[in-house]
This record gives sequence, C-alpha cells and structure tokens, in this order.
Amino acid sequence: MSRRTTAPALCLATHRHDPDRPRAAADGINLCPGCRIALRRHVRDLPELHADVLAQLPATRDTSGPTVSGSRTPPLPYNTRAGDWLGQARHDLRWITSLVATERGITGPPPNPATQCAWLERHLDWIAAHPDAGAFKDVFAETVGRAYSVIDPGRLPLVLGPCIEDIDGEPCGGIVKVTVRRDGDPTPSEMYCDTCDLSLDTTQWHRYGRRYQRGRMAG
Repeated sequence: MSRRTTAPALCLATHRHDPDRPRAAADGINLCPGCRIALRRHVRDLPELHADVLAQLPATRDTSGPTVSGSRTPPLPYNTRAGDWLGQARHDLRWITSLVATERGITGPPPNPATQCAWLERHLDWIAAHPDAGAFKDVFAETVGRAYSVIDPGRLPLVLGPCIEDIDGEPCGGIVKVTVRRDGDPTPSEMYCDTCDLSLDTTQWHRYGRRYQRGRMAG
C-alpha cells in the first residue's frame, strides 16, 4: 500500500522577491520564518513611525489642503498625505486588535498606537497561525512602507537587491535596502533587510558588500 504524505503548509504572505516561488510555512503557523520576523519588526516599528508622521501633520512640504469655499484663501496648512496615513493606520490597528480580542475572547487594548502594538506583539504567535496571517503581514508591511514616503519622500530607502541570508536553512526572501543619512538628520545610515534581522552600520558595509556579491554570484 502506498504511503500518503501531506504537503507542507505554505506561507500565505506576499513576497516581493521571486514571488512565484512557494515558501514553506514554519511549524504551526501560516507564515515562513522570514515573514514572521518581518511581522514582528513592523509591529515594533509602527509606534515610532506613527509619531514621526504625526509630526508631519502641519504642512512642511505638501500644502495641498482644501481651500476655503468661495474665496481665494490659500490652502489650509495641513499635510494631507500625513493625515490620510494616520487615518488608515489607526483604522488598521483598530481592526486587527478588535479581531484578535474578539476571536480570543479577551479584552483589547486602548486605542493608542504604542499600546496597541505592544499588545499585538504579545499575540504574534496566534496572529501568525491565523488563516488570514498573510493579509495581516501584508497590511503592516504596506503601512510601514507608506510611512517613510510621508516622513521624508527624499529619504526613501534605496533597494540593493534580494537578501542572501538564510533563515532556518531557507533563503530569507527579503530585500536589502539602504538609508543614507543626510546633513542634520539624527537617524544614522543603515543597510538592512526588510524581512530578516540583518542590520548594518556604515563601518560594516564594505565587508558585507563583498560577501553580498559572492552570494549573488553563487545564487
């Protein structure tokens, strides 16, 4: 009698690099190891990004707010892109915290991004095992990415290429990016992967660059 085998579960999240290649989900969840790490990173980064976008709400570049009807009054000093992002981010946090609380039969957090994200991080294993885990991860990834375009469009990360790191014996599947510090910017330059834990300061770039080239050639 032939032996029946069960196909491994696949990661349900969207992968920007080599999107057609199936990724095996980690044991007991519906995300691959890299996407689980990325989900945690996004949840941890969101409160600070929320504060940074909130600081952009008074218009500094985009003054395309609505004019006063029937007059020649200049547009209101309001950054519409920041306002749109804040509204969507708060909606998404209310949606996912309410879903987790309802399905788990527990009390959710107060509507404060820092508190909500800290609360969600305690439930990440449950979220990663949820049938909609891929959608949750994709929503957080999009929200974090849009935040950077609001905070400083000129400082959007530069894409280096596919990550060459391994996670539990599998290719990471993430994208290596670089942010370069500009004059007066308190944030240091960094090379990082948007999925795994790779994070390098400028003193490490040269050595890693050589290893990266070898890894891409070998791949």
